[in-house]
Amino acid sequence: MRRYPIPSILLHWTMAAAIAGAWLIGQLMEEIPRGGGRTTALGAHALVGLAVVALLLPRILARLAGGAPDPAGPIWEQRLAAAAHLLLYALMLAVPLSGLAIAMSGRAPVPVLGLFEIPPALAGFGMRKPLEGMHEVLANLMLGAVALHVAATLWHALVRRDGVARRMLPSRAG
Repeated sequence: MRRYPIPSILLHWTMAAAIAGAWLIGQLMEEIPRGGGRTTALGAHALVGLAVVALLLPRILARLAGGAPDPAGPIWEQRLAAAAHLLLYALMLAVPLSGLAIAMSGRAPVPVLGLFEIPPALAGFGMRKPLEGMHEVLANLMLGAVALHVAATLWHALVRRDGVARRMLPSRAG
């Protein structure tokens, strides 16, 4: 069975780590009292989220350039997998952009680990609370979509044993 090319594998696992990191920082950030520690956590959360968006275009381009093996399984499974991947790609864009909109709707610039600041360009529109709610819903949708993706991967690896899961793993040396 044909594997994904190395660039696609690297982008997949880098983005998986970034998404997991952003989610984890987002969860921990809620427990940190206001102040320098929370500002640092927010900056790290924003930076990782922006990294997800930055990696999305190369990932889509790699996939469109023939970076995906032929689909496997019955047609219903192929369509379900295509819909799930489309949902994941949409959420990889929507979740970070909604977070960016939250940062831009604050009263002050958001410092991003001393690298740059996100300006409060949307301040004064009264959008912060609705954006926070939307960001949370989208992040939870992402969490659910990732859980389904992992479950499908495990099903292919442990039940069907059809090699689909191995296509996104780096090959063994030797």
